[in-house]
Amino acid sequence: MTEQGNERLAPVTYLPWAAPSEGSEGAAHGVAERQRPPADAGDGVDETGLERDDRIDRLIVSRLRRSSLSVSEVRAILIEHGLDEGEVEEWIERYARLGYLDDRRLAEQLVHSHGVRRGRGSGAVLHELGRRGIEDELAREAIDTLDPDVEFEHALLIAERRARQLGGLERRVAERRLSAFLMRRGYGSDLVRRAVAAALDGDDAE
Repeated sequence: MTEQGNERLAPVTYLPWAAPSEGSEGAAHGVAERQRPPADAGDGVDETGLERDDRIDRLIVSRLRRSSLSVSEVRAILIEHGLDEGEVEEWIERYARLGYLDDRRLAEQLVHSHGVRRGRGSGAVLHELGRRGIEDELAREAIDTLDPDVEFEHALLIAERRARQLGGLERRVAERRLSAFLMRRGYGSDLVRRAVAAALDGDDAE
């Protein structure tokens, strides 16, 4: 950023990837003069805006390397560390451009990990997507990729295992308890009905 004429510019906070050019020493000096204590500092040592940006960037990249985060989750971290709205959106745009943030990809990953690998129902997976801050439209698109037949197979397997623990109970009692168990795992009512009947009857109640 350069100065035009004698126009006085507001101080600029440079992000780690936007270091000031040689012609912007005055602006860089203005940044260095603005001391900000780190959000997690306990030794009373101040830090410059550049130091703050570098610290936050390292924190977020470290978390992103361990596990995927949603845009909403990264935004919350940035706000927690004192960045204003304009800075937050600039950082979000940067991370998305670098491929660190992609809510569509994250939604697909969560559907696979929760719906396919863990055998959770679509309702439970949708709840998890919402908890992670995935927009409703993206979440429902991802949920639609779940194979209904695979979801039923998971529900039936869970129902059969649970049914073995309900031996000796009256049919209606076993149905009620087994249905409640499956619904708590996020399966829809129609799928639950089919899985419960199949588990208790020993065949696929299509």
